[in-house]
Amino acid sequence: MLSTLALPSLVQAQYRYTTERLVTGMTGRSDYESSRATVIGNDGTVGGRYNIPETWFDQAYLWKNGVFTYIPNKPGEVFNHFITGINDHGGVALNFNYSDTSSGEGQYYHNGVFTPIPRVNYMGNARVNAINNHGMLVGDAGMGLDDWTTPPDRHTFIYQNGVTTDIGTLGGRFAYAQGVNDAGVVVGGSLNAAGVMRAFIYDAAGMHELGTLGGATSHAYDVNQAGDVVGMSQTADGEWHGFLYRNGTMTDIGLMEQYSALDLDINDAGQIIGKGWLNGAYRPVLLENGVMTDVQTYIDPADRFQLSAVEGLNDHGQIVGTGCYTSPVGEWSCTGVLLSPVPEPATWGMLGAGLGVLAFYGRRRSWGAGGAWRVTRG
Repeated sequence: MLSTLALPSLVQAQYRYTTERLVTGMTGRSDYESSRATVIGNDGTVGGRYNIPETWFDQAYLWKNGVFTYIPNKPGEVFNHFITGINDHGGVALNFNYSDTSSGEGQYYHNGVFTPIPRVNYMGNARVNAINNHGMLVGDAGMGLDDWTTPPDRHTFIYQNGVTTDIGTLGGRFAYAQGVNDAGVVVGGSLNAAGVMRAFIYDAAGMHELGTLGGATSHAYDVNQAGDVVGMSQTADGEWHGFLYRNGTMTDIGLMEQYSALDLDINDAGQIIGKGWLNGAYRPVLLENGVMTDVQTYIDPADRFQLSAVEGLNDHGQIVGTGCYTSPVGEWSCTGVLLSPVPEPATWGMLGAGLGVLAFYGRRRSWGAGGAWRVTRG
């Protein structure tokens, strides 16, 4: 099932899509297996998690060019494991759960070899959330034993070349690092000394707050190679909006679903994905050239496939996410999906000289009046 739908605007790419069900032979029954695609590398490698019907635990996988490969597990030891990032050299950021919990234990996986992330505190776990092209992994780590009644402080850390470095917090007890670029700029969220959660950026000058859109709380989730940061912030009236932080200025990019904030992603072309308010509901959206577009409009309605989330985006504009099929008799199954621009990323250069595609593909963003994003209705 490969579908291509033409879009009405010449400034927006067309997309074709492939679901993992075609690759894995999933049964399509709601009481059987399901999968979720969460990250994608620049070479088109998709990473995600597959729910194993026999155990109900999640198995990490890689998917590229029609080949679906499970990342090895440790039988009897690891219950769930899941991918949080893939770099351009095939390095994978991965978390293990050694019990039926969501606490995580960070691993670097490359060429079939696992490297455990050394802990900041010998009693606390280290969870990885992102990786850059220099093998730097970032995440958050417990500063003591988690006994579930008095959780320990959690600090952000950087791991590289066998060394884990605690980069602390904004002054509070808890922080996490969610994104990192090749310059080593780290973004995330931290409680400050007043106990308020704020988006932060960590660079050569240390860790500092990014501010808010007028409300109390903010979080940062991704950073591209230009240093552009995307995240979520409360506004003065308490709503949660996405933001783009660039050159010291935080710009409101629209109402976003608070509980899908981790899905926010930005690539080097400045495209942003997330779950935004559109047509009276929260929908998986692509923000590009000042326009918010419902990604569901790229899916053929005849396929009865409803996107629930878009979670990963690479520098070629390929998008991964999750959606669910509904059969004519009401049965459903959820599976990962890959959406690729048409023409395929590898053909952009060949088409550029003759058709001016490279100028289009540069995606120089155009802002609406007052710097606001314009919205299309699909």
